[in-house]
Amino acid sequence: MSKLDRSPVTVIGGGVAGSTAAIALSRHGLPVTLIDEQPSAGGQIFRAPSSYARQTVPPNHEFSGGDALRQKLATSNVRVRLSTRVWGLSPSLTLDLLGPDGMDQIPPSTVVVANGATERFFPFQGWTTPRITGLAGASILMRNGGTLPGQSVVVAGSGPLLFSVAHQVLEMGGKVTAIIDSGNRADWARLGAMLTLDSSRLTQAAAWMLRLRKAGIPVHHRSFLSAAEETETGLLLTVSDMDHPERHHFYTAEAAACGYGLKPSTLITRTAGVQHRYDSLGGYLEPVTDVAGRTSRPDLYVTGDAAGIRGMAVARLRGLVTAHAVAHDRRLISAKAYARLTTTPLRHLRRLDAVSRRMLPLMNAGRTIGARLPDDTIVCRCERVKAGTLRTAIQSGAEDLNQLKAWTRCGMGPCQGRMCEDSARALLTAACNSTPEEAGSFTARIPFFPLPLTSVTGEFAYSDIPLPKAAPL
Repeated sequence: MSKLDRSPVTVIGGGVAGSTAAIALSRHGLPVTLIDEQPSAGGQIFRAPSSYARQTVPPNHEFSGGDALRQKLATSNVRVRLSTRVWGLSPSLTLDLLGPDGMDQIPPSTVVVANGATERFFPFQGWTTPRITGLAGASILMRNGGTLPGQSVVVAGSGPLLFSVAHQVLEMGGKVTAIIDSGNRADWARLGAMLTLDSSRLTQAAAWMLRLRKAGIPVHHRSFLSAAEETETGLLLTVSDMDHPERHHFYTAEAAACGYGLKPSTLITRTAGVQHRYDSLGGYLEPVTDVAGRTSRPDLYVTGDAAGIRGMAVARLRGLVTAHAVAHDRRLISAKAYARLTTTPLRHLRRLDAVSRRMLPLMNAGRTIGARLPDDTIVCRCERVKAGTLRTAIQSGAEDLNQLKAWTRCGMGPCQGRMCEDSARALLTAACNSTPEEAGSFTARIPFFPLPLTSVTGEFAYSDIPLPKAAPL
């Protein structure tokens, strides 16, 4: 047998999957560093609430689950680096960090990527007003900050988060003016039948729907927000029918929360050169992994929602199995021990994964919206690129996303296409009659997010700058 390998492991992301993996890895005797950009671990689901939120938001499983997870981390041997972001990655897997103490690096090591998901958004006319936020952003505002996005809110988009946010608004005493769902009743009914395999999610979903029904909230299926106009009191929102766009409903509200499901965060894995594929069911790019999170790079694993959107319960199981896989690959445990440790988690994983796969079409129900945007709709908020500009570039010969990016600057802004890539891809594939695989994705670049200038230059006085001697006359 090869010599035992106890070299360090770095886990990126302190959510359910990342924290679970880090704790399990440390129990295998590995030195583990967990990096998370938030001031407390927990990720999006178990994000630590503010003291104000603990007083104003009714107790819930997110608070208790997050507290328990953070307590387990605190009593483990995991080195936790909070408020720290990974802004770069070298071909050798050296990680570039920015944290409370400034710039830093972690030399090449085994890396477990568990940086979760990004919310998907399809723009509409007027979507850049500050009164409109994402569904995930609205949820964070309420759960973490204890603050409503508005006293009256229109909730729009697709997927389970749509109804979760509506429930949270009611729970905090706000009014849900309407729910605009791009999915259809039949898909929800099929999901409801599938949820018998996941009793906890079935119980939660039933409670949400009962409360929303009792509140008498109008629900529009197969519909989407097509326009928003600011008024003196809030927003005037136009709702269009997906199958008959000429049919409209109008609502007024103080704010709107809108989002079309989630997609894996892939900036790190794409930069690392990991093989990716397009999941047509979920409508997103995901890294190619085996059931344990192994990728095409031997020292890089991906786990949790970063490997494909499946939800919290699956993320926890994935994180556990990935940790055991790393220990097995390091020869720290035998194949027999690995099988013993993973048999039960993998059995649960297969059952819950079937339920989660049923949710993907509901989260991807808005996939056609991006292709029907009016020409004057802003698609790339960072660079102010409109749908008409993209269509002109496509008509002029742009055949993939990176060519479209080069010709229009769409995707060149600080968000690196997080907000606009899906809409640009929808426009491109519709105009060229091509597949998402043929359209490709924006090339990831370093830094992954804007860096403060002082973090690069350090502090100095102008008198410290050496000046060259004047040229001779």
